Amino acid sequence: MKKWLYGVAALVLLVLLGAFTLTRLIDTDRVKRLLVEQTREKTGRTLVIDGDLSWRFFPSLGFTLGKTALLNPAGFEEGATLSVGEVSLDVALKPLLDNRLEVGEAVLSNARLHLITHKDGTTNLDDLRNLGKNRASAETTAGEAGGSGTSDTAPGQARELEFVSLAGVRVVDAEVLLQDERNDSLTRLNRVNLRLDRFAPGEQVPLSLSGNLFSDEVQANLQADGRLWLAPEFDRLRLDGLALKAGATGRAVPGNKELTLSGDLAYSLAQQQAEFSNLALTVGALTLDGKLSVNHAPEVPQIRFDLHTPLLDLEQLSAEWSSEQGGAASGASATDNAGAPAKRAKLPPSVASGEPDLSVLKSLDVQGRLAADRLKVQGMEMDELRLDIRVHQGKASAEQVSARLYDGSLNGQASLNANPSPARFALQTELTGVDGYRLLNAAAGMDSLEGRATVQLDVTGRGLSGQAIKESLAGTSRVEFADGALRGVNIAAMIRRGYAQVKGQPLPDDNEPQKTDFSALTADFAIEKGKVSTDNLRLASPLLRVRGEGETSLLNESLDVLLNTAIVGTLKGQDGETLDELKNITVPVRISGSYKEPRYSLDMQRVFDLYLKEKADKEAERVKRKLNEKLNGELGDKINEKLPGLLDKLGL
Repeated sequence: MKKWLYGVAALVLLVLLGAFTLTRLIDTDRVKRLLVEQTREKTGRTLVIDGDLSWRFFPSLGFTLGKTALLNPAGFEEGATLSVGEVSLDVALKPLLDNRLEVGEAVLSNARLHLITHKDGTTNLDDLRNLGKNRASAETTAGEAGGSGTSDTAPGQARELEFVSLAGVRVVDAEVLLQDERNDSLTRLNRVNLRLDRFAPGEQVPLSLSGNLFSDEVQANLQADGRLWLAPEFDRLRLDGLALKAGATGRAVPGNKELTLSGDLAYSLAQQQAEFSNLALTVGALTLDGKLSVNHAPEVPQIRFDLHTPLLDLEQLSAEWSSEQGGAASGASATDNAGAPAKRAKLPPSVASGEPDLSVLKSLDVQGRLAADRLKVQGMEMDELRLDIRVHQGKASAEQVSARLYDGSLNGQASLNANPSPARFALQTELTGVDGYRLLNAAAGMDSLEGRATVQLDVTGRGLSGQAIKESLAGTSRVEFADGALRGVNIAAMIRRGYAQVKGQPLPDDNEPQKTDFSALTADFAIEKGKVSTDNLRLASPLLRVRGEGETSLLNESLDVLLNTAIVGTLKGQDGETLDELKNITVPVRISGSYKEPRYSLDMQRVFDLYLKEKADKEAERVKRKLNEKLNGELGDKINEKLPGLLDKLGL
């Protein structure tokens, strides 16, 4: 037992003697000077070390460097680009005794990185972007001067400590400030924790990052992992296999949103451009995949994309991102209502009818293509949506818009100018071969018209609230329906009943389908001041020919349409007898009510007048025939000249 105790004591004594000898052999002040000189030589920057450099023997051998700061370059405000509360370095002992510094892991605690972008786009990192190139050039020059590589150190002169490698980096509780003088913005990340398994430019290295983001528009917590590749020139980096999770809220993110993002990120420090490939993004009800690039070198960042989504539900997204979701309930109310079922909040009418804030469009430069397998908007559903989007200087456009909907197709374009107030918009679109009944029922709740429809629409307007759109909408539209029907009315049956009522005959049974079939229905519409009007509505069927005119109000959805209906086919009465006396006679049918509940009525006075005129014409014909028979036609000719005027005076 005593031998074991002697052995342990000897080992402890050996360690203590080694530590004492090490601290005496290695001049820590010289190490500090080396760090300052190396920083000045390689970057031209000033490194300030206020804290002490001390040895650490547990849990591993290394240095601990106190408060340190890398100052800003000339031309920027006084202060530090990077400051660190404490730097801890693990070092290899054997190379250190040979004046070679091999760092196992560098731990930076309470670091603060302050990135500044001037109005002309220059940053306080520009001078560091050529660090790798300068180092390569210096090494080449040194190699040429050194010849065989032998040391020029004079005998007896101490060799300078040489930095060799850095195995890894760990950042604990850091802060990052992004200050952009071009738009007076300040973005802050705090509680930043980063781990890099090894510092190896030119190689892929596992990296993990977490922190909290604060800006005027967004607050979020972030967690990211990936494989970092840093170019030896320190001017490019890649983050492959990126997996990012974030919980966000704020003025630009109403409520609380969970975001997940994965893909490969490449960033060029020289061009200040980030490119995402194999992108997969999910936030709320929106899922996107594709590629995206952001260039923040210009004053207005440039965003380019080619994205796809399986479902674009605009109503659900509008509900998720509407401002009523942004307010946080008080702690008391949240607790009191914890067990109550969730209710969808509604905006007050004064807010719902207001104009949206489109100022963000003035600070965007966006261009790209969006594809959606399925689109839901205003109750309508579309498939295979494709559109090219452009946003620049407050103007937005959607061009080459195409989609499949209700067995037909849609093609068109739209534009929006947010510079004037209220905003101005324009829409040109064409629907071809769509199921008109399904389209109108989904879009406006109308079930009174069916058929295969083709629609052209060319409109402009001012304002984006529902009321403003209805009041300002102006333009033209052309509507064509083929092989369809007016639902809810049987015009032929209406005429039969009306005619029977005038003649005093029993009314036909009202058990026929309330439907008026047609082979074609066309109309040109003028849209202005909240009204849609037409003077050339045409409807054709084997039995009827209709010419119509009238208008509808977009504001109260009222209808006022007159259909002048001519019977061109054979119309039968209740007893099966043909009503030939109505053939080629025009009977007016008026449509009133609203889109959803149209009312059809027959102009009975007009029917009565037609009936009387028909009787008068027949009686006049009978009188003429008898007079001609009795007077051998001589007096009949004179009566023929006078009789029509006489009948007109009698109102017949």
